[in-house]
Amino acid sequence: MAHTPETRANVRRMYVEGMALTAAAACGNVSYDTAREWKRLAKERGDDWDTARAAYRISEQGIDELNKNMIEDFARLVLTTTRELDNSPIPAHEKAGVLSQLADAHAKFAKAFSRINPQFSGLSVALDTLKTVVDLLQKRDPQALRALQPHIDEIGAVLGKRYG
Repeated sequence: MAHTPETRANVRRMYVEGMALTAAAACGNVSYDTAREWKRLAKERGDDWDTARAAYRISEQGIDELNKNMIEDFARLVLTTTRELDNSPIPAHEKAGVLSQLADAHAKFAKAFSRINPQFSGLSVALDTLKTVVDLLQKRDPQALRALQPHIDEIGAVLGKRYG
């Protein structure tokens, strides 16, 4: 059965807007195999439906929401790493070194991100300050750094609320 170009365009639109390909096919009254073939052929011609779908999500979600999600994802990784470090059997001085590297990575991420989104430059400065404190404590007072480590999550959350 031949389908109109409008039918193909409607299936593509529904898919790009977030509908599963099976559902878009059903709504367009075409078989899943037909929709999948249209998607494959379109990609060969340079119309990647998945790329269009991702772009639609970004535009629908808004760049601010996307930026927020990126920061939250990175912060979640930092927090997870910190918790795993807390339970790790490695010696305290090695934990302090890893924590310092983690703070450095976080500060670099925030600084780079603030160049893309100036709203986060305050967060970048705050995290850089935290890194400076961690570096100083690592060199001068490792015991104080160990005492600070359990509070890093809370400090990060406060900085995120204040500057993010």
